[in-house]
Amino acid sequence: MLDASSVDLTGRTLDFLGNYTSIDKDDQQIKKAIKWLVNHQEDDGSWNCRWGIYYIYGTWTAIIGLMAVGIRPNHPSITRAKKWIEHTQNVDGGWGESCNSDKIKKYIPLGVSTLTHTAWALDSLITIADEVTPSIQKGINFLINHADIKDWRSSYPKGQGMGGEFYIHYHSYDYIWPLFTLVKYLKKFNK
Repeated sequence: MLDASSVDLTGRTLDFLGNYTSIDKDDQQIKKAIKWLVNHQEDDGSWNCRWGIYYIYGTWTAIIGLMAVGIRPNHPSITRAKKWIEHTQNVDGGWGESCNSDKIKKYIPLGVSTLTHTAWALDSLITIADEVTPSIQKGINFLINHADIKDWRSSYPKGQGMGGEFYIHYHSYDYIWPLFTLVKYLKKFNK
């Protein structure tokens, strides 16, 4: 109850309101939330967050929220975010972010890709795209070819407890988010 407003909660709320309610997208509270998100975008096109790790999660939640309430893919904030996501994609087609991003307040690559970070970044690109792009295809290939990762990456934290202090590993994230993203990909591009 004492936390300040955050990108991830605002984005997830807009996603819910835009996709699962009949609230008019011209509602003043929705417009206020859109303006708040746009004003809190980082100079590089990413968004930080409060509950996930960190810029990948924040950027994902902002994109899905903004798009759910009618912001178009060619909006400057979406265009900048898309470029940032594509720029942070690893050579193997996936994404991975260090918890140090939260501590330093700057994107720090993990050095390897994780299933969860890849799913979040990929879902962002799928939400924006009208067709499969090379970045999307590389991300899908990573999820499919690495679905059975069972090394330290599968237990690397993806959530914040108290940012800068302790982080949370959610045991189901490496299953839920990739599956969610693969289903979205199939529904959107394989009609």
